[in-house]
Amino acid sequence: MWSLAVVIIVVAGGWGVLTLRAHAIFGTKITEGEPAVRVGPGDRFSLAVPDRGASVGDSWSATVTPAGVLAAEGNRKVMSNFWDRVLGPEAGGGGGTRYFTYTAEARGTARVTLANCFQGCRDDYSRGISRSVTWTVTVG
Repeated sequence: MWSLAVVIIVVAGGWGVLTLRAHAIFGTKITEGEPAVRVGPGDRFSLAVPDRGASVGDSWSATVTPAGVLAAEGNRKVMSNFWDRVLGPEAGGGGGTRYFTYTAEARGTARVTLANCFQGCRDDYSRGISRSVTWTVTVG
């Protein structure tokens, strides 16, 4: 009985630590289904898009207008399965989620556009499946 309780406590504690670490890195995670976002000054948040990997041809970039409302903190891909996480993206691409992380610096409204220029947008096919996602972020 005690050993089951210890296992439950260890697993719950580990989950809690991982959750807190993820929140410290990414802040509030916002997906494509939420095109209008309201955050407070100083809030940290991440805009999330699916990323199939560079070996497939995904190449995400970000544009923020106007400057000064949001501070870009970088972007990071989180692999979607165990072996991708263990072996890393160099081991063959692999799908996951790319998070573009920002901190709200000043009151105002900014538009953030994440664009995936698939395989460098080098031909009609790659331009045809390239896409972009835009969020309106209000800091107030």
